[in-house]
Amino acid sequence: MSISQKRKFSKIISLLTCVSLFALVSCQSAQTVSDVTSDDSSAAQTSAEDVSDVLRPEFESTDYNGEEFHILAPTWGLYQLYFFADEQTGEPMNDAIYERKMRVEDYLGVNITYDNDSTAIYEIMGKVQTSVMAGDDAYQLVLTHCIHGVSSMVTSGLLYDWNDLVYCNLDRSYWNQNCNESLSINGHQYYAVSDFMLPDPNCILFSKDMVESYSLENPYELVRNGGWTLDKFIEMSSKITIDLDGNSIYDFNDQYGLGSPNDWYWNSFLYSSNIYLVSKDKDGSFELAINNNRTVDLIEKLDRFVNGANDTYIYSHTLGEDERLKISSGRILFQIEAVQRLNLLRDSEVEFGILPYPKYDEAQDDYYSNDWSGLMCVPKTVSNPDMVGQVCELLALYSGETTIPAYFDLMLGEKLSRDDDSKEMLNIIFDNIVFDPGLNYFGFSTNTMKLFYTIPNLVLKQGSSTFASWYAQYGSGAEAEIEEFMTDVAKLNG
Repeated sequence: MSISQKRKFSKIISLLTCVSLFALVSCQSAQTVSDVTSDDSSAAQTSAEDVSDVLRPEFESTDYNGEEFHILAPTWGLYQLYFFADEQTGEPMNDAIYERKMRVEDYLGVNITYDNDSTAIYEIMGKVQTSVMAGDDAYQLVLTHCIHGVSSMVTSGLLYDWNDLVYCNLDRSYWNQNCNESLSINGHQYYAVSDFMLPDPNCILFSKDMVESYSLENPYELVRNGGWTLDKFIEMSSKITIDLDGNSIYDFNDQYGLGSPNDWYWNSFLYSSNIYLVSKDKDGSFELAINNNRTVDLIEKLDRFVNGANDTYIYSHTLGEDERLKISSGRILFQIEAVQRLNLLRDSEVEFGILPYPKYDEAQDDYYSNDWSGLMCVPKTVSNPDMVGQVCELLALYSGETTIPAYFDLMLGEKLSRDDDSKEMLNIIFDNIVFDPGLNYFGFSTNTMKLFYTIPNLVLKQGSSTFASWYAQYGSGAEAEIEEFMTDVAKLNG
């Protein structure tokens, strides 16, 4: 299972390593990847057929005479930073976004506009509902929060089925196949993710200086040989903790194996351990899946790690940057961080590397991450679905040549741009992103949310590992919420 639908980020790494991308980028719609990439086919590890598939639309250029394609997005997350641009500024990410926009507009004769300046995440559904109920065509594409309003827009019958957009080839590499499979409901697909949607996974940072000073195992090699596990993560952390001021009180001034915020970052340990809140049964219906021995063991290990020793410094995620114990302090071995925040560490004097979250154990086949970015949907009342499908297809296709490599470069920054190991780790993280309907459809439901936030609520805030009683408290309510959702969807589709 992988993000960008088995897309290989090694092509992006090759691109970043071998050329200065945006010195070569123009706004010419006929540009191909050969204009911006190295001729190093061995580094790219892609065949001529693969390149052809990525580059060429499956439909001819046309002219919609300036018809508007309007995108609605909340003022949230990456949408505010890396999705929209009105002009070239010389800043690589901005110019990549603008380049993509111009190429789509030139190919189809459309005018792409957007609204993301004043809409809160909780207002998205209301705007879509108002538009659909009025039967108008105010928005051709809607970008959502990862959770808020996602299920309600489905059960309210507001959304177009992506399968009915004939010009969107959801089987192509720039559409996320894991999302297609995980979030589809009885053959209907109301949400999609393509390369247009920049992913937002979490990662683990480590101090290279501490690894060397304490003669620890090389984390990069552990990842490569399959040994980067939860047990290894905890073991390495335990070798670092020191009461630096000798007052027998472990606080902000001491040294720890891990420094981390106390909230949603920890949910990602579920997915890195190949645990899902909700799965599909053989009939394609959603069912609660978190109650198993693997979850119990994970919770117990994290409880011992966080509450049974002094190896972690856990702080509120609402604290200011200066109040967080970060890798740049030189006093923590590991830091949990969102990948999109890596550019905030550019000034760190501490040399650090990037890792995926650890596997549950060595028997697990890969390193998995979940995506905290949003989803794409199309209002049910769009008047020109052919145009909508063509624009969405080209936004996905051209992102692989413009915004994806620019975003990758932005995350790495100058400090990591020459670190081939970190590039390799980011490649692993992005190639193995998974989706869970439990997160997207039920992450804010009253009972299901409690189970989704088991680790931050039970382990970090209550200091407990009693998952059985926790599940007994919320499990039946969560099952009822899922059943109600499935019943509403069945009514919607007759």
